[in-house]
Amino acid sequence: MRKIMTLLGTLILIFSLAACSGGGNAPAGGAAAGGAATSTPPAAAGSVSKTPADTLVIAGSEIWQATFSPLNHTSTSMLHAEAIALDHLLKMNEATQTVEPWLATEWSYDEAKTTLTVKLREGVKFHDGTDFTAEDAAASCVAYSAAANVSGSWWPDELTCAVIDDYSFTITPKSGKPMGALVNMLTATPVMSADDLANPTQTLDRGYNGTGPYKFVKLENETAYYDAFPECWSGAPQMPHIAYQYVGDSQTRLNTLLAGEVDVIERADSDAVAVMESDPNINVVTFITTENKHLIPKFQKEPMNNALLRRAIAYAIDYDGIVNSIMGGYAGKVDSFVSSRIWGHAAVPGVGEYNPDLARQLLAEAGYPNGEGLPEIEITTSVGFYPKTKEYYEYIVANLAEVGIPAKCTPMDASAWGDILYDPQPAFYATDCGWQPSGIEPELKLSSWYYHGRISHYEPTAELLDVMKRFAQETDDAARRSILQNEYLPALAAEMPDIPLLQSMAIYGVRNNVKGLDFTAGADFILANVTKD
Repeated sequence: MRKIMTLLGTLILIFSLAACSGGGNAPAGGAAAGGAATSTPPAAAGSVSKTPADTLVIAGSEIWQATFSPLNHTSTSMLHAEAIALDHLLKMNEATQTVEPWLATEWSYDEAKTTLTVKLREGVKFHDGTDFTAEDAAASCVAYSAAANVSGSWWPDELTCAVIDDYSFTITPKSGKPMGALVNMLTATPVMSADDLANPTQTLDRGYNGTGPYKFVKLENETAYYDAFPECWSGAPQMPHIAYQYVGDSQTRLNTLLAGEVDVIERADSDAVAVMESDPNINVVTFITTENKHLIPKFQKEPMNNALLRRAIAYAIDYDGIVNSIMGGYAGKVDSFVSSRIWGHAAVPGVGEYNPDLARQLLAEAGYPNGEGLPEIEITTSVGFYPKTKEYYEYIVANLAEVGIPAKCTPMDASAWGDILYDPQPAFYATDCGWQPSGIEPELKLSSWYYHGRISHYEPTAELLDVMKRFAQETDDAARRSILQNEYLPALAAEMPDIPLLQSMAIYGVRNNVKGLDFTAGADFILANVTKD
C-alpha cells in the first residue's frame, strides 16, 4: 500500500481525537492541555458574558497550521476549523451509525461493487458565489484521497472519478477493487471548489471556501473569523459571527471563560471541571470521542519488534489506575484498537487487561526472563498537549518495573515531541500518541496505522495483511462488521502493534447563555442552531 509522504513527518498530527477529542451525547484529531485549574477561584454568581451578543467566541487549544488546505494536515484543530465552513457529500447519523444524504442525495454501486454513482443536490452555492457541481465533488474526492497529500493517509486506496453531468459522477478506487469504507469515508471528506484545488497557493492554502453555514473571513491574531452564510442550502445559521481563537494554555482558557471573555473552551483539563461546575454561569459538557490514546513501539528498533514483548508490556499496565486515579474518571476504559464511538467497535480480549503474572510469563517467552537482557525502554511523551500524559507515563514506568521491564519516561514540549513522533528509527523505544478521526469509519484509524509504511511503521504479518485486505474490499456492512470484530481486531491483539491506553474524553466549558451547541463524535462543532440569550 501507499506510504505517507515526507510532508506528514513535518506536521504535528493532532488527535480527536477525537488525537484527542467527540459528541455531546452523540469525534480527532483534539487534545487537552494540562494545567493546575484548581488554582483559579470561580467567577462570582451573576457574572455576565463580555463577548458580543452576535458572536460566539470559542477558545481552542491547538495552534493554527501554516496552511488551511484540508489536503495538508490531519490536525484536530484544523479539522474543527474547516468543519465550520465545509460540508461533506454524505452525513453520518452517529446514533444509528447509518449514512444519510447531504450534498449527495443518492448513491448506488454497480454490480461489481467497484464503482459508486453519486447524484448531487442542485442549487448549492459556494461561499464565493459559484455553483457547486459534480466537477467540484469529483475533484475533492480525488485530491483528498491522493497518496501525494497528507489527507491520503486516511484512505485505504486512492480514488478516481468521472463526471457524468453537472449533478452526477462516479467514484472508483484506483486499484479497481471494491472499497468497503467508501460510503462511510464520504461522510468525512470535505468538499472543496475544483477551481481552488487547481490553484491551491492562491486560494486553498489561505482560507476556506465551502458550502457550509459559515463563511471564513480572515485569520488575525491567532483567531479565525467566520460570518453567517445566508445563502447556505441547508438554511442560514442563527448566530451571525463565529470567532475561533487559539489559547494554548489550559489555565488561560479557563480564566477567559470564567471572566466571560469567551463563550466556549475546548480541551479543558479534568482538574478544571470542579471549578467550572461551581460557577452557575457555566455548563460542563463531557463525552467519549473517536480517539484512543496509544503507546507506539518503534518497531525498527530492537527489541520492540518482538510481539511477545509488546504483549508483555500491554498486560503490565494498570488501565483502571490510569482512568480512575490519574484521569479522575475523565477518560474511558480502553478495550479495543478503536474507540467505542467507531463504527463496528468491539471489545477485544487482551486489550486493556491488567495481568502482571501473564506479563511476566510473556516476558520470559520473549527471551527476557525477569527483564534480563532488556535495555532501558525510553518512552517519550508531550507535555501541555494531551492531558496528564507525564503523570500516567510515570505510572506506566512503575507498572513495567513491577514485572521486570526497565523503563523511563522522557517528557518533551509539544513541538519537540511532534518533530520526532513519526521518526521510524529514533533514539527512544516508544512514544505516546493519539488519533482523532473526524468520522466514525474504522479505516480512518486502521488503514492509517497498520499498513506498511504508515503512521507507526509497523510491518504487518502475512496473515494480518490478508485480513486487512479482505476487510478493505468488503462492501457488505454485516460481513465487514464480522471481519472487523472476529478477525481483524483479534489479529491486532495477537500482534499488539500499538498498545491502547484509554479512550479520550472531551471536556468543554460552555457559558449557559449559549444554546443549541452540539458536537460530533470527532468533537467538531455543530453550530447551525446556536443562539445566545
